[in-house]
Order: sequence, then structure tokens, then C-alpha cells
Amino acid sequence: MRSARIARTILAVVMMGLVMSQIASAQTLRTDDPVIRQMWTVGMEQSQTESLAQILTDFIGPRLAGSPNLDAAADWALSKYEEWGVPARKEQYGTWNGWQFGITHIDLIAPRVQTLDAEVLAWSPGTGGPMEGDVLIVPEFPSEAAATQWLPSVEGKIVLVSAPEPMCRAPHELETNATPETVERLAQQRQGLQSAYRQRLAPFGGRNAAQRFADAGAAGIISSSWSNGWGVNKVFSASTRDIPSVDLSCEDYGMVFRMAENEQ
Repeated sequence: MRSARIARTILAVVMMGLVMSQIASAQTLRTDDPVIRQMWTVGMEQSQTESLAQILTDFIGPRLAGSPNLDAAADWALSKYEEWGVPARKEQYGTWNGWQFGITHIDLIAPRVQTLDAEVLAWSPGTGGPMEGDVLIVPEFPSEAAATQWLPSVEGKIVLVSAPEPMCRAPHELETNATPETVERLAQQRQGLQSAYRQRLAPFGGRNAAQRFADAGAAGIISSSWSNGWGVNKVFSASTRDIPSVDLSCEDYGMVFRMAENEQ
């Protein structure tokens, strides 16, 4: 008897699903206007969004102003408009410094070897060849005079300009699997780390600290702008045009920061 009831329940659910499917497929637009109906058909049933986006994002790639990729994207768009019979032309909009993304390869070489997950920031200069340097954390200073006295020590070093994350697990995952107390504790810890590092950078101009370090002879800048997701960072433009600037993944940045903090 119980098996029969379960079977009838499953059958009822399946039949309900079929009915709902039929209702959805039988829905009609609220207008008989042939133009709107054709727009609906083209947009919902004949969309080319996926194939067009694939060319832009995978084949052409990032389209930074002043880059060859932007020109390639514009030329491709013109060719598509021509294919569709749509008159179009390119217009000059502003002037930009040219910049082209090159090969980015960053390795931890001591105390052990590991290739790091990194992206060069837009408009960052290149290294012009292999470059090595010790990683340096900005320390706490009792006064601005002490910070100024410390500044020459960045010469030849690669300076970390972001606070590390207490962990790199996506917040929604943490909220699902951890206790509210743990979520709150980590949120406070993160806020404290970021606030403390901002204070360390304040004597050097805060957000403009990278340029101050470049002027003092630093070899490079490393930052990390985590987007609160698994393996997702925000990649913006470099803060300095004088020395290379890269963004490390949340996990790799934390590892490098801890090693530098422990003088390893």
C-alpha cells in the first residue's frame, strides 16, 4: 500500500510537471504587434549572444583603451555590422597611451619554488627580462619621521601594498557552513587587518603609496584585490608607470605575505 501511494505521488508530480510545461509553452505575448513579436522571437529563440560574446571574451580578449585588442574588437564589430547590412563606422574618442599585455610569469624562488597565480595590472611597465627581488612588508611606524627614515629600505625590493585576507573562502560558503559567531569573528578580523595596513601606508600617501615606493627605488609592487569569490580578483590599472605592478590571487598573496612577515 505504501509503495502504491509513493508511486501515485511520483506520478502526480510528473503529471504536474508536464502540465506546467504545457502552460509555459502555451503562453502568448500581450500584443499582436508583429514587430514586437519578431523581436521576442529573435531575442528568445534565435539569440546570438553566446556566440558573439565568445568571440569578444575568448578570442579577442580584454579590450583596454589604447590596446591592439580594442582595435581588433572594433574591426570585428564593423565586419559583423556589414554582414548584417547595418551601416557603421569607427569614431575617434579621446587619445590613449598604447599598452599591450605580454607574458606574465611570477615564481616564488625561495625558500622553495612555486609558480604564483598573478596578473599584471593595466599600463604596468614590463621588467625587460627576468627580475628577482626580496618581498617587503610595510611595517608599523611610531611617527611619520620614522616612516621617512625607513623609506630608503625599499630600494630593490618588491613591496606588498595590500592587507592579507584572513581566509579566501567565499563569504556565502562561510555563512552556509560556519556558525554566526565564526562569521562575525572573521569579518572583524578582516576589517582589522585592512584598517591596520591602511594606517601603515598612510605616511606614504595611502592609495598613492606605490608611487612613493617607486620614487624611492622599489623594484616592483604586489597587490591583491580579492572579489570575495573562489579564485576571483579585481584587476585594475597600475598605480605607477615606473615599476612593474602585479596582482596576486588571494591564496598566493596570503602565503607570500606570511612568509615576508616571518622573514622567510
